[in-house]
Amino acid sequence: MKRKIVLLLIIGVAVVVNAQQYTQADKPLFVPEHDFRFGVGAKPFEAANITFGYDYFYENRIDFDTKDYYSGARYTTNSWFFEYIYQVNKWFGIGATANYLGYYNQYYDGATDVSVGHNLTQHFSLYPTIRLTWLKSHTFSVYSAIGLGTRFAFNNDIIYGKTDNHNFRTGIAGQITLLGFTVGRNVYGFTDLLTLGSQGMLNVGLGYRLTVPQKRK
Repeated sequence: MKRKIVLLLIIGVAVVVNAQQYTQADKPLFVPEHDFRFGVGAKPFEAANITFGYDYFYENRIDFDTKDYYSGARYTTNSWFFEYIYQVNKWFGIGATANYLGYYNQYYDGATDVSVGHNLTQHFSLYPTIRLTWLKSHTFSVYSAIGLGTRFAFNNDIIYGKTDNHNFRTGIAGQITLLGFTVGRNVYGFTDLLTLGSQGMLNVGLGYRLTVPQKRK
C-alpha cells in the first residue's frame, strides 16, 4: 500500500513538473508592436469657452464694446487626432500624438442682423505620449496614458470684407487618460473615458497594431 502511495506521489509530481514546463514553453513571448490610432474627441480644453452651437452673446444680442456687430453661434470641429505608439513590452509604450481643432462663427450687424464677416480659429498640437497598459489579453486591454507638448493657434477675423484680426500664438497642449479600453486584436476599437486635455473629455476611434519583425537567431 505504501509503495502505491509513493508511486502515485512520484507520478503526480512528474505530471505537475511537465505541465509547468509545457506552459512556459507554450506561452508566447511578447513581440514589440507599432500601434496606430485615429480618433475624435469631444470638448477639448482649447475649446473650453465654446458652447457647441450656442453662444451667450448671440442669444442676448450683446455688442462687443463699441463695435457695431455681434458674434453668432460658435461651432467646433471637435478634436481629430492621430497617435503612434511603439509598444516596447506588455505594459509600456511610447510615441507621439498630433491633434487638430477648429472653431468658427459668423459676425452680424447690430442694427440689421445681416452677416458682415466671420471668424476661424485653428489649433494644431503635437506632443510625446506615454501609454501604460494594466491589463492585456488577445482581444481586450485596459490602459492609462499621458502626453504634454505644444499647440499652435491661428486666428483670422474677416469683417466687412477685410481682415480685422489675424494672429498666431502658441501654448501648452496635452492629454491625460486615467482609464481607456481597446476591443479587438490587430484592428481594434478604443475609447478613453476618464480623460481630459487637447483631445477632449471623451475619445473614440480605431486602431491598428503591426507586429515588429524579429531577427532570426
